[in-house]
Amino acid sequence: MGYKKLDEVMELLNDELDGFNKSLVKLERLTQNVYEIKIEPDTSKIERMLREHLDSEEDRNKRIQAFVQIIGEQISKARSVPKVQLWLHYSIWFISLVIIGYLAFRVSQTGNIQEGAFVKGEQRIISNLEGYFGQNPEHYKSYQKWIKEKDNVSDQK
Repeated sequence: MGYKKLDEVMELLNDELDGFNKSLVKLERLTQNVYEIKIEPDTSKIERMLREHLDSEEDRNKRIQAFVQIIGEQISKARSVPKVQLWLHYSIWFISLVIIGYLAFRVSQTGNIQEGAFVKGEQRIISNLEGYFGQNPEHYKSYQKWIKEKDNVSDQK
């Protein structure tokens, strides 16, 4: 019984070895065919795709450059308005400084104007009083008396 199974196993191994040998022969034939096959690389499709891609990128770059140029022109035009605004601002400052200087000069002259007005007022009052005292001499005498009393009181202090 033991030999019978061993014979069967041997037959199976034989069959497997025959199959393995046949596969090796087949593999050798296939490898010879592979060595005989010459593959020529064809990159024309890849090159065509790359050219199409480069052309599309060139178009995109041209469009981007056009947009950048348009934006640059708009920015340069936008700067002209603030320049005008800046000159207007400076001119307003200059005019304000001139007005402030003129007003400061006029304010510094107010002392002279006040003195002139005081002198004119004093002269007018004196002329009015001379006219009044000329018409009322008794009032003039009482006025002189009052001034003397006033001077005496101020001397006592």
